[in-house]
Amino acid sequence: MTKYLMGMAAGIAVGLIIVAIMKWRTGKFTSVAAKAEYLSQRRARMLPAITVIFLSQQAAFFSTLGTHDDRPVTAVKISAWLLLSIVILAALATKGFWLERREVRDLIDDENTRANRNDAMRWGFLGSMAAAIVVYALTMFQVEISARDAVHIVMTVGIPAALIRWGLLERRAHRSA
Repeated sequence: MTKYLMGMAAGIAVGLIIVAIMKWRTGKFTSVAAKAEYLSQRRARMLPAITVIFLSQQAAFFSTLGTHDDRPVTAVKISAWLLLSIVILAALATKGFWLERREVRDLIDDENTRANRNDAMRWGFLGSMAAAIVVYALTMFQVEISARDAVHIVMTVGIPAALIRWGLLERRAHRSA
């Protein structure tokens, strides 16, 4: 098994443990509407926390920018970043809460949430394009950036931009409700 696959397997195992704990904690609701409201509010609270986790993971990467070592810990860090990025993007692109019943997911994904998510995706796209323009401009001044580093920079700007925007809009929606 390669180093990257071992890192992915470790990340998936930790993710499954977290999912099991979350399912155990949310099993107390009798009403589908009450559970949907609780999960919607929890999502609004968790989006900024996920952003902080994602950005702190990026700090470790950017501290070693330009140095490509072949240590196993580097492969695990990159695998964890890739897995977290995929999960966050999948959550942004879908209703999320994949392990909940369809009724709960449908209640969570109301019209306001869809509008907020679409606006967040727009901000993420614009942030990614701005980062791509900056990377392109840097290469015009003979700054050497590898393709992997360029992708990492673009995703590090785009994903948090979308998460922050969605979190702010969701929190605002819950305050006004």
